[in-house]
Amino acid sequence: MRLISKKKIEQLRRKLKDKKLDVALFLTSEPIHDVNIEYFTSFQQTRFFSFGCLLMSQEKSILIVSPLSYDQALEEAEADEIINLDDYNRSLTEVLEQKLKKVKTIGVREDIFPYKLFKKFKHLKFKDISDVILEIRSIKEPKEVERVEKACRIADHGIKIIEENLSNKITEKELALILEQDLIRKGADELAFPTIVTSGKRSAYIHPYPSFSDQKIQDGLGLIDFGVRYKGYCSDVTVPFTLGKLSSKQKKIVRTVEKAHERAIAYLRTGLPTWKVHDHIENFIKRNGFKFKHSLGHGLGLELHDLPLLSSKPKSKEGSKDWKEIKLKENMTFTIEPGIYELGIGGCRLENDVLMTKKLPKVLTHSRLIEL
Repeated sequence: MRLISKKKIEQLRRKLKDKKLDVALFLTSEPIHDVNIEYFTSFQQTRFFSFGCLLMSQEKSILIVSPLSYDQALEEAEADEIINLDDYNRSLTEVLEQKLKKVKTIGVREDIFPYKLFKKFKHLKFKDISDVILEIRSIKEPKEVERVEKACRIADHGIKIIEENLSNKITEKELALILEQDLIRKGADELAFPTIVTSGKRSAYIHPYPSFSDQKIQDGLGLIDFGVRYKGYCSDVTVPFTLGKLSSKQKKIVRTVEKAHERAIAYLRTGLPTWKVHDHIENFIKRNGFKFKHSLGHGLGLELHDLPLLSSKPKSKEGSKDWKEIKLKENMTFTIEPGIYELGIGGCRLENDVLMTKKLPKVLTHSRLIEL
């Protein structure tokens, strides 16, 4: 059963026509994984050891798969033609040489398209369509919303698990493992990204390595950042916590983050440029004497970081060249995650997932500060 409606495919074809492109090419070949194959064909593959290539033209869709997944593709994929790579000596080049004979212009995702393949077909004209694809995927259809909401309900269960198990008697690693096991038991297909558990001074690192340590949960500030995939779609939540007695600055960090999160949700409405939402919260955090070191939020979908991005306008000429203003629209799904991080003191981030309805936001997860 197709995940998206034919309207989305027609939308892609209109965009290709507008850009004078004969075909769009999407490729999954480890380490590359292009979720657009799943999006346009409903054929799901693991992110490891998988191969797939999708050609989308005005006339037809052609899905090329390895012999390892050909039988599954015949049963599950929505494509006009499904090709077994085995029939072409397991050579993608052979297939493309035949299927692209009359093609002159190709749309690709420039950020992940392999240079090796580009060299083999350098007689053709390639054009980046990354922004086009992200824009199409940014507005979720009903089945997509259902999957995001389910991923969010599973994440909400994780918040309860954290409340029940958070203690300075266990290590960051132990808490992460307890959480991850319960998320899978609750219905997650897999984790959306490596779980982050940090406490004490280590919580000042936004993306620490390792993402959780062997140390016991420390007094002071801490946070757990986690998410799951359900039928391909992601949730992403950060639960902040405090243990023991806090300093006045730590208390101010926590209060500011909680208020920033509350203000951000209250500020959201359809038609509002995303940069304005970010700047509104960044200015609030600055007025309280802190720096805001990352974007306020990011889109959620088949990719963990999708459109819309809630960040400020680029400040450099180079960055502004290809920048486009994005406005909040109905059925966009994204995170709201204000955070403050001070070296030697700790960090606090509060993150929830949001669905834009016709006018106002619907908060899908219910992360909150946990105090022990």
